[in-house]
Amino acid sequence: MLTRKHGKSLMVLLFAAGTVAACSEKAAPTSPSQGAISTESPAVQGNNAGQSELAAVRQATAAFHNIKKAVAAGYLSPTGGRCVASPAGAMGVHSVNPLLVQNPALDPEAPEALLYVPTGGGNYRLVAVEYIQPVLLRNTATNQIAPWFPQSPWPASYVVVNQVPSLFGQTFQGPMRGHEPGTPWHYDLHVWLWSPNPDGMFAQWNPSLTCE
Repeated sequence: MLTRKHGKSLMVLLFAAGTVAACSEKAAPTSPSQGAISTESPAVQGNNAGQSELAAVRQATAAFHNIKKAVAAGYLSPTGGRCVASPAGAMGVHSVNPLLVQNPALDPEAPEALLYVPTGGGNYRLVAVEYIQPVLLRNTATNQIAPWFPQSPWPASYVVVNQVPSLFGQTFQGPMRGHEPGTPWHYDLHVWLWSPNPDGMFAQWNPSLTCE
């Protein structure tokens, strides 16, 4: 079984080995210290994605209500994971698929993370999926391109080289810090397929959920 501990170690090794795909450098943002980074993006209202696209994602992830099937597919078990919450609501436990995060391609039917909330007695409920793309930075001193793992923002001498992605007509939120140790700064998009969200299908937080 792929445990959270083993998964985090694998994720660090994958990124350390290099996750760079062909990409064109953009002028901004260059550094969080220059005011280009928002770690608390506002909720995106409305659902601009076609219902057929979302139906396909539901079909592709329906089996993952069963955690054993999610783990067999390469996702970390939510058991023992940190349930992320804020005054704006909950996200839940991030069950990340390290191999999918390492792959720069975005596949709507293969989200990089599943979100679960605890329901008591060691049980968890699937509430959403999350698409994740690491921020790739070029060190202008060495020309090396790599993700950024420290919790502190990168220095001004580093330049972001990958564009902010989008899916379902929605621009991803971020860049933002990793929610879990060993996860780099990234762009992400939440899709609340399995739990209604009064703030919208693509909102970052779900005020109707808690981690308790």
